[in-house]
Amino acid sequence: MDIENKYLDKLESTSFQPIFVLGFHRSGTSILYKILESTKCFNIITAYHVIKYDQLLYNHIENEEESVKKELNNFLKEHGQIDRGIDRLRLSANFPEEYRFIFTEKSYNPIISTKNLSLFIEICKKIQFISENDKPLLLKNPFDFSNFMFIKKVFPEAKFIFIHRNPIKVIDSCIKSINNLFEKKNLYTALLSRVYERVINNPLIFHLYRFFLSSTVFLRCVLLIRSYTEVTDYYLKNIGLLSKENYVSVRYEDLCKKPEAVMTQIMDFLGLKPTSEIKYSEFIELRQTKLLKELQILRHYMIKKMEKYLAYCGYSIEDIM
Repeated sequence: MDIENKYLDKLESTSFQPIFVLGFHRSGTSILYKILESTKCFNIITAYHVIKYDQLLYNHIENEEESVKKELNNFLKEHGQIDRGIDRLRLSANFPEEYRFIFTEKSYNPIISTKNLSLFIEICKKIQFISENDKPLLLKNPFDFSNFMFIKKVFPEAKFIFIHRNPIKVIDSCIKSINNLFEKKNLYTALLSRVYERVINNPLIFHLYRFFLSSTVFLRCVLLIRSYTEVTDYYLKNIGLLSKENYVSVRYEDLCKKPEAVMTQIMDFLGLKPTSEIKYSEFIELRQTKLLKELQILRHYMIKKMEKYLAYCGYSIEDIM
């Protein structure tokens, strides 16, 4: 029997104010989400919420929450999982996470849709209920970057924080992150995703994945560029349909170079003030990366495919070259 069932009626009168952090994968959504969380102005979804989703109400009402979080922290520490592996963001039970992992663990697609809308509302209400405050709910999911008009339709009060990053750096980071996940088992990702865990624990499938990833880098670059183009085309086509009161748009590079100014812009847009003084520059820095040789070959192709998006975001050809 689901231990949550007898507590679900407590969610009936719970409401939430959704704010979405959206951008393509590896565009800076995670670090922006983490920085925003540091202001203590929001309720957020954490690793604990994702991994222990089916017992959140029970743990909260029965005063088990802190002990379960402690167990999770100890588990990560004992196995040496101090960061995500794909980047240097430090892990804990309270690490800001994506709601899409709850969708996929329940066999839904990773974007908000009519099919999983009731589950998404339940997720939001659960987090709001156990947070015991009226702070707005901050949500992150790169898959919903090309879904914001549907979100706006079902949640008219929703606000959006869009983050953009130099496309060639995004594609480079996406491929390197995927490769990293299949170099060896990533314990944290396995906790979030049973699909990944099943693949990584099956030697035959695991080696097939590794062979595929090592032999198809150029093809994956092309496919990712096309996917990125489709998503950004959606953004360009629809962003004008949103009122300026409903969204703010920032660049990852600006967040790195002038975090105080960008965070002030975001917080002013939301009409919120941090509960204490925060030095945002301590959270982030712009790092130099060596691009995959396949992407260096595809630079001109990318520029041609993404000309309008590059212009919209203020990236010059020199940025890509």
